[in-house]
Amino acid sequence: MDFAAEINQFSVKISWKCGVNQSSPRNLVPKPFEYHMLNMAIVYTVPEMFSMDYDLIVVGAGPAGSITATVVAQAGYRVLVLERDFSCRSPCAGYLSSTINLELPESCIIQSKIRKMRTYLPDLSFHDSQLNGFVVDRPSFDAALARVAKDAGAYIKWGSPLIDLVPGGVRFRGGKASASVIVGADGVSSRVVSLLGWERQRTLSCAQYHLKGVDLLREACEIFFDADYAPGGYVWVYPTGEESAKVGLGILGDEGDTGGGGGLRSPREYLDAFISESFMAERFCGERIEYVRGFLPVGGLRRELCRGNLLLVGDSAGMADPITGAGINNALLAGKIAGRTIIDALENDDVAMLERYEREVKRLLGRPLARSLEKRKKMDRYCTANESLQRHLPELWVTFREYWR
Repeated sequence: MDFAAEINQFSVKISWKCGVNQSSPRNLVPKPFEYHMLNMAIVYTVPEMFSMDYDLIVVGAGPAGSITATVVAQAGYRVLVLERDFSCRSPCAGYLSSTINLELPESCIIQSKIRKMRTYLPDLSFHDSQLNGFVVDRPSFDAALARVAKDAGAYIKWGSPLIDLVPGGVRFRGGKASASVIVGADGVSSRVVSLLGWERQRTLSCAQYHLKGVDLLREACEIFFDADYAPGGYVWVYPTGEESAKVGLGILGDEGDTGGGGGLRSPREYLDAFISESFMAERFCGERIEYVRGFLPVGGLRRELCRGNLLLVGDSAGMADPITGAGINNALLAGKIAGRTIIDALENDDVAMLERYEREVKRLLGRPLARSLEKRKKMDRYCTANESLQRHLPELWVTFREYWR
């Protein structure tokens, strides 16, 4: 019965009627789980609270968190990663630019290559632009990055949501831990940000289907702007195979599937309408094999990325582009910067050095994200009617020359 390793991942203990054998922290990082078969009933119970010491605690095992953890763990420091969920459920198309400075793990699934983006205006005219990137399966991508962090020495606790920030550390479901540095990498609905009392980010409410048996352009993603189907946002189509694609949309609003964008329909209802009623209905009437929903931040880079011994990276820091919603590349870049900065701070026993992270991120990402935020504010004014959207879209979307003037 070879299940000890699997049990250890979730830090459960096994209790027998005649005694208890429990995994426990030793030398700061948990040892592999030990158990003995006594031919008696096995009872799974939630572990009691325990305290452990680390150099770094990362809240969130998405791309930004896993990269940060990997960089610091590779330097020999003790790293704990707390992840609320057990897998990625993001309404993200998974597009990555080929300019990304990252060697993809072997277990990451590349679903398609993208060589072109076709952008449709409300009157159905379109504009083509060259791209050089690919679409990844987000669950396998996130899992692969987390596995790299684990192999580097980081300890990852799945299904362990953050409960509170406490002096010198954190409290999470099943335990508490202390660390010299804490990183909030827990996404757009960041618990870390909430506990700090910082302002909530503005978001797009999103819905996405994975469709099978659809008609696609070769090596191309498609973007549709139409205020009747995606007010305040757009519809995206990213191929995952010859006849399959992620088809989703984002609309202005904060209420998920209960309506958004000031309208009467939910994001899913808008998406259903686009698939069944729009001029693209014949192309996208395939089998719906998966549905996900969530939010994308469009409020721009936060003014404060560092406070004391705490850093924010990725969506929790507002690093997604306010117009396109793209954030993976920026998250990976920020994770590397955060990791290197944390190593310097730990080596010098000086958390004040963490402020360098904020300066470096703003130097690299501040200007392009600020430009995009200004475009987002204009988009909000023009997105409610197709007539104005048709007229102003070239100055608001990244593939048009007018955007960069």
